[in-house]
Amino acid sequence: MLETLVARTALLLTPAATSPQQPPVSASFESTAPDRSAIQALLDTYARAVSTKDQRLFETLLLSQSIPFSSVEAAISAADRDNGTRNYPAFRKGVFEGDRFTQRFKDIHIKQDGALANVTLVFVNSREGSTSWGWKTLLLLKVAGTWKIASEFYTSHK
Repeated sequence: MLETLVARTALLLTPAATSPQQPPVSASFESTAPDRSAIQALLDTYARAVSTKDQRLFETLLLSQSIPFSSVEAAISAADRDNGTRNYPAFRKGVFEGDRFTQRFKDIHIKQDGALANVTLVFVNSREGSTSWGWKTLLLLKVAGTWKIASEFYTSHK
């Protein structure tokens, strides 16, 4: 009798996600080795394009130029404007028309579920006599086998 009660209780407590009709919820969202390499190549290209002021190369990484792309500060202050978080033109002007600097990434974390990846990292911008840094989060989509930046938000500290 006790065994039957324990078995019935276990069935009641089993999450619905483990039923035959629904797949189980993933315990991990680690990126696969090939995708992780491709995402790392995207990040390497990103830093190289910014550091060499290669706007054309950088824009090949974007899903489109109208994606959400903004500093957190600008996104918050622009919340009521028509463009909202679509601030890529301001980034483009500051990076590709502003003073030259070298960008590198560290503390990179990649999570992935199929064709969606979330990348968080710390960026460090160095120019003669000064350094700035920030934290950014990128959402990537794998489109026709190629990872593209679908959105980017970042902080900035001098």
